[in-house]
Amino acid sequence: MAEFNHELIAKVRAGDKESFEIFVKSYTPYVYRTAFAFLHDPVEAEDVSQEIFLKIHRSISQLNDLHAFNSWLKKIITHSCLDHIKKQEPTPTPFLELDLGFHDTSLHWDQHLDILGALKNLNIEYRETLVLREWEGYSYEEIANILGVPVGTVKSRIHTARLQLRKTLSPGEL
Repeated sequence: MAEFNHELIAKVRAGDKESFEIFVKSYTPYVYRTAFAFLHDPVEAEDVSQEIFLKIHRSISQLNDLHAFNSWLKKIITHSCLDHIKKQEPTPTPFLELDLGFHDTSLHWDQHLDILGALKNLNIEYRETLVLREWEGYSYEEIANILGVPVGTVKSRIHTARLQLRKTLSPGEL
């Protein structure tokens, strides 16, 4: 994520248009990458990213504590992506178009496809917590805050997601 800039956020909150443009340029890669991790579609991730910036523009003046900005932003991104997913009819996405950031060069392309296929089959609650933990690197507490659930629920979902992935990817080994 772009480095937190207290002064920039304060100017954006005060309604400074130039600062908002700088803010959008700074945060677009993070917002898009996170949206893509949830949505698995570059066009949808771009659309949702634009919606996220509109929501930020409309509501940032209501942010009372600038130090809470990062968690506030993460909540907006996560909820926007989850709302978008819930509105969509389930449509199959070709696995070759998916890229969740697997950079492990020791895995063969067919192993990547297996992992991506297994992720697509996870319940959305398990997938979202796993994406936030494994691909975005959030702590359990941050995920709980973003999703508005207890830390124990986050741990349980991640544990269940990992078990389901392991079962799907290695059915004969369990």
